[in-house]
Amino acid sequence: MVPRIPYGVLGHDSCSLVPFGEGVRSGSDLWFRHPTFMPIDTHKKSRSAELSHSNFLHKGFQLMANYLNQHVALALCFSLSLLLSPLQDLNAANEDPATITSLQFSVAEDGNCTLTVDSREIAESHQRDGEVKGEEIKLDAFGDAKITKLDDGRLSVVYDFETIKDATQLIASFLNDQAKKQLGQSLSIDEDEGVLVLTPGKTKKVQVPLPRMIRPSFSIRVDLLGHTEGMFQLTASPGGNLIGVSIHGKNTPEKSASAGDINAYSRSAKSKQFKSLLKVNHPKSIQNEYQFKVDPDSINKNTMIAIAYFGDLPIPVKRIEITGKFPPSFGINLKQIGNRIIAQQVISGSAAQEAGIRKGDVLMSIDGKKVSSVKDARKALSECELGKEVVLNIQRYGKEREMKATPQ
Repeated sequence: MVPRIPYGVLGHDSCSLVPFGEGVRSGSDLWFRHPTFMPIDTHKKSRSAELSHSNFLHKGFQLMANYLNQHVALALCFSLSLLLSPLQDLNAANEDPATITSLQFSVAEDGNCTLTVDSREIAESHQRDGEVKGEEIKLDAFGDAKITKLDDGRLSVVYDFETIKDATQLIASFLNDQAKKQLGQSLSIDEDEGVLVLTPGKTKKVQVPLPRMIRPSFSIRVDLLGHTEGMFQLTASPGGNLIGVSIHGKNTPEKSASAGDINAYSRSAKSKQFKSLLKVNHPKSIQNEYQFKVDPDSINKNTMIAIAYFGDLPIPVKRIEITGKFPPSFGINLKQIGNRIIAQQVISGSAAQEAGIRKGDVLMSIDGKKVSSVKDARKALSECELGKEVVLNIQRYGKEREMKATPQ
């Protein structure tokens, strides 16, 4: 039996925006142009499939009853129901579920994933082992977040809402104007509590793609004031693939889940089918680690991280901490015409636009190295260092020009 698609999981457009090259697909049908965040409702189809299975099994067991005694038939019925329903929750519904105060989702290059869920008191669960060691740097793309460059080249980016006063810093620049406006209405800072507040609108959901893409190994940690209502999600979308975790509280929109359930799932861009990786009911007042694995080939791509909340009541977020490899972003989409590499699209507010690059410019060289194909150009741009100025030689109206861009 194919696992049912998790309710409201974040979809992904097939034309991904690679920060240093790929463009976004245009079209008024997209709310978020990248990725396409669309809740998937398969309840009606799933119900139809369940009824078909039920009718089939009913007829089968009528025939079996002609040959088998009643006890044997009942035993077989129970066994088959387990085989045909691998995602069935065998735990009793938790009427008084754990209050989740912190969760951390980590993905390694080899595909090993760790989900750390904490239901202890905030004073315990929000503690850190110590200060992050490394060089503190500033990158405009992350606003007022604290950024530390680690010894292994990864970055630690911390959004602490005790100090960050502008919620719009979390709104990604690649979103279209309508999406930015809608998201802005759902995000606010409560300065008295020092938290980011996610407030669901009429659709009872808030979906927040984080401002920058990332590559494994990476982790995202979210500290909450306490999650007991609705459903909270963390998703990672490498290319067209998807890995996600869902934390369920009371009144979760996922009909197959109970309060206190923790789910992890994945989806391949090729199969489009969801695979269950984990389903547990997290106990109270404890920190647990849950392990699962995904195909490493499916994750070694630029990855969009997003948080989402589905429910009736606002949910407060104390802190968001992201650690990983952030590929440089120039915000330019390249296209090859003959032996020329053309700037097909320049993203508004990007490093390329700030450097003065325009649509139709011909890219000649990057830091003095000539490029002969789009593939070579993307590779060279991806190897540039975040925050370090890069010289781009372009040709416009037949004249060569030198542009200086600082990838963010």
